[in-house]
Amino acid sequence: MLDSLTKAFTDLIAENRESEAYQLLYRHYHATLLDFSAAYLKAREPAEEIVNDVLLKVWQMKGNIVQISNLRAYLFTAVRNASLDQLARLKREQRLLSDIPLRDMATDDPESLVISMELYDCIRNAINALPPRCRQIYEMVRLEGMRNKDVSEKLNISVNTIDVQLAIALKRLVNAVSSFNKERTLSKEV
Repeated sequence: MLDSLTKAFTDLIAENRESEAYQLLYRHYHATLLDFSAAYLKAREPAEEIVNDVLLKVWQMKGNIVQISNLRAYLFTAVRNASLDQLARLKREQRLLSDIPLRDMATDDPESLVISMELYDCIRNAINALPPRCRQIYEMVRLEGMRNKDVSEKLNISVNTIDVQLAIALKRLVNAVSSFNKERTLSKEV
């Protein structure tokens, strides 16, 4: 048996009143789901992206919505899972970035300055060596400060694709910096 909101949603879809159907979803669930996701993420902006993505996905699968007996439970589960996925991605990213040692970066002696410039060149070369789409996404998000959602809309790709490409870029940058540090260590030993 469908709950009353799911029934109202499917009725609006059946009547080709899709805009009203989406507004119904948005009005009834957006604020609550946003608070729910933000409680996991401790931030509203990524929570907003997650909630909007989940609501959009449900609206896009409008023809199959009758298979969901409890739309509320479905939405909360989808938002929870997406929020936990986001936390896992952030944790992986922080772990990758913490592997980059930044010693000697803040000193003023000439040797450290040369090392800093070499490290900068290493990172810039690693960014330039990324596949074109991966580099474009990395530069838009990390260097230009764009939100994942804005990049996905501009490039007409999913937010998940953005996350995957950023993970690829970060892994390659970490590998480049690790290689740089190994070379520096070896050259000091010689």
